[in-house]
Amino acid sequence: MSKQKPEGQLAAEIAEVFLQFQPGGKFGPIENRNEFDKLVDSLPPEEKELTRELTHYADLVRYFAEQKLKTGADIADAMFAAAKLPVPERTARIREINQVLMERLNRAGQGDGFRN
Repeated sequence: MSKQKPEGQLAAEIAEVFLQFQPGGKFGPIENRNEFDKLVDSLPPEEKELTRELTHYADLVRYFAEQKLKTGADIADAMFAAAKLPVPERTARIREINQVLMERLNRAGQGDGFRN
C-alpha cells in the first residue's frame, strides 16, 4: 500500500517545483546574456562548444519565428538526428544546420541582423 499525501500538501509541493523554473529560480531562464556566457564558460570544452551552437540555433529559430519564416521540416529532422550523435559529432552537425539556416536567411534577404 502506498501512502497518499493530503491534496493541499501535494499542491504545495508541485507549486514549489514550478517556482524553481520561474525567473530567479534554480532552473529558471537566465535573462542576462553576460550571466549566461559566464555559466557557459564554466562548462567542460565539449559541452561549452555544444551549448554555444545550440544557443546560436535557438537565436536563429527565434529570428525565423519573429520574421514569420519557416525553417523547414528538414531542419527539424536534422536536429532530431543530431540529438542521437555523440557530443563532438552533434556539435559539428548543429554547426552545419546553423549554416544552412544562415544561408536561407541570406537568400530570403533577411540575414542582415546576423552578419558578423
